[in-house]
Amino acid sequence: MKMEIKICARGELSKEEIQRVDYWMWQTFHEQTSDCEWSTPDWYVFVWVGEELVSHVDIVERTGMVGGCRVRLGGIGGVTTRPEWRGCGFASAAMREAARFMCDDLGLDFGLLICGKKMIPFYRKLGWGVVEGPLVFDQPKGKMVSTDVAMVLPCARREWPGGEVDLCGPPW
Repeated sequence: MKMEIKICARGELSKEEIQRVDYWMWQTFHEQTSDCEWSTPDWYVFVWVGEELVSHVDIVERTGMVGGCRVRLGGIGGVTTRPEWRGCGFASAAMREAARFMCDDLGLDFGLLICGKKMIPFYRKLGWGVVEGPLVFDQPKGKMVSTDVAMVLPCARREWPGGEVDLCGPPW
């Protein structure tokens, strides 16, 4: 079972490919989403086995604020693997490649993701740490406070500033 990982900018995908990915995300996350406005991904990490797309990660590039300091963030979202392919390490491989891409190719300060508590062990194994302090994001009605867990992955030789995390836009 040979896996291939490909990173694509959103602008490189056809309208049909974007619709297919958006539909897959809706199938995977529709029960977990609310009426929240979400960010449009800038990058996609795709994992293929032969002709079949088996796993996926979104990346949003954004400058946010942490404890009053500007930080360049790579927002990780849409981490999913098709049910029949779960447990084979595809999401872990996609996450490792996303981290390498954000840190090495994009030169961002940190990766940041938002997840439920049950996902903390998965992301911890990949080097991500839980962030203390509130996380806020933009919505049409104003700033909202996240009730989920925020996790960070340092990319640069910079310490996480600590304090309130403001995504300065919608969540990913």
